[in-house]
Amino acid sequence: MVILMGAAAVAPALQPIKIHFGESEFMVSLIVSLPSLSVAITGFGVGYLADRLGKVKVFFLAMTIFTITGAASFFLENFLLILLCRFILGIGIAGISLTVTALIGEYYMGMQRAKVIGYQAAAIGVGTLVLETLGGSLADIGWNYPFLIYLVGLPIIVFGLLSVRDPSRIQKDPTQTSPMQDCPADTGGKRKIMFCYAMVFLEMFLMFTVPMNFSYYISEMGQPYVMMGILLGLMGVAQAVFSILYTRRVTKLSDSMAFTCAFLMTGASLVLLYIPLLPLTFVSMIVMGCSLGLLMPTVIARLSMLSTTKTSGKVMGGYSVFLNLSNFITTLVFTPILAVMGSYCNSFLAMGILGLVVAVAVFFSAGRSRTTAPIGSKPTPLPEDLSAGPAMYRSILVATDGSTNSDFAVRNAVNIAKKNSAPLTVLFVIDPDKMGGLAGALGTSENIADAAKEASREAFRRAEEMGKEAGIELTTKILSGHPAEMITEESANHDLCVCGSLGRTNAKRAVIGSVAEQVVRSAYCPVLVCRMSHH
Repeated sequence: MVILMGAAAVAPALQPIKIHFGESEFMVSLIVSLPSLSVAITGFGVGYLADRLGKVKVFFLAMTIFTITGAASFFLENFLLILLCRFILGIGIAGISLTVTALIGEYYMGMQRAKVIGYQAAAIGVGTLVLETLGGSLADIGWNYPFLIYLVGLPIIVFGLLSVRDPSRIQKDPTQTSPMQDCPADTGGKRKIMFCYAMVFLEMFLMFTVPMNFSYYISEMGQPYVMMGILLGLMGVAQAVFSILYTRRVTKLSDSMAFTCAFLMTGASLVLLYIPLLPLTFVSMIVMGCSLGLLMPTVIARLSMLSTTKTSGKVMGGYSVFLNLSNFITTLVFTPILAVMGSYCNSFLAMGILGLVVAVAVFFSAGRSRTTAPIGSKPTPLPEDLSAGPAMYRSILVATDGSTNSDFAVRNAVNIAKKNSAPLTVLFVIDPDKMGGLAGALGTSENIADAAKEASREAFRRAEEMGKEAGIELTTKILSGHPAEMITEESANHDLCVCGSLGRTNAKRAVIGSVAEQVVRSAYCPVLVCRMSHH
């Protein structure tokens, strides 16, 4: 909630603060941009500290700093002391941002992680709605009242003490795979991390021109400060809705296309602000919110996949650095742009055109990287004798639900495992929503687990017989959740995933079942879908 708009929560009060202290427009803008500079300076260091001391400890420390230094400015009448508190506030924002995002990568995995990242992006949007609307309302009361918003940290700390645990101390189900592996990122991974940093830097650079200057833009339109909060809140709602809807989709855009679409929307939203009409401003904020709802989950998901348990603090620290560094640079760059362009409308138009140019550049650079090999690279020659190479599959996964179609898939998987001398994992997924009847009226986790063992016993018995007959290494595993999601997550640990085209529903007219279709679209390895003949 406080990651993106923690510094900008008091943006609606910039003009009242300028009137109260009689400072220049640039000095007053430091109230919003100075925390961002602080994050940019301390982000990597705080990330390193989180990796060493523990992310949960750093989270609570950062949340305390955020709450105390944020609310302290309400009581201060010295402008320089307010700026000092704002700088220290940035250290708290850095700790909150990187620890929360890193912990998501350690708590969750696969499609579940993608969903939670969507919820995080939605929470950022809700935070924008709450903080900016409340900030606009409080700014109409007095210049210092928006600083009381930072007391929101108190209930967050209380809820955190009740729920947040160190990942290393959480007892995990031994059948579950580790959410985040402990292998270093290769050079290509580091390049992808830097590309993600560049994308979030440019997006925030463009987006932050809005909250930084909106109080003046709204005043020129003759609207009250609360309207600024409503408009920025609308952007937050759009971001929340779009991020949840997008991350729930089975099929998603490639990273490059997601970034291209995000910058197209950002550019278009800023161009709309060229015409100072309230209805167009509403549309602009919705489009801007959708842009953030697309880009932020894409960046966070990619960085989570490129992080390890030992580096997630530093990787997410870099994310916080570039996110906030862009905010500070926006303050420095927008002032001369405003002087050259002569008005806020013309300045937003110039930034919008820049956003469209970035979208075009990302699109063509992505296309070039797909069609052009790196300089100096040589194509890998195919071996003359393919049979002389290593086994194609070193680990095979097959999903079963005990149906005839599943048994057919298991038999095919056993044959492939035998020919590749590869171990075979037979996976049975229990869907708690559909096991309520089997688990009894109480539907407790223990009852569901017992029901799962009972339902899988016969399927595992037949699979083990096939494996013993073929002389292969075979293990069984039970997971709880939506079948397609669990199979997809487990596929990350194997070289081939085998499943039947239909499960127990056995729809005669279906070419491929819904579970198999989702696995084909989302799995981390090649998928073999086995369809029985109905002759």
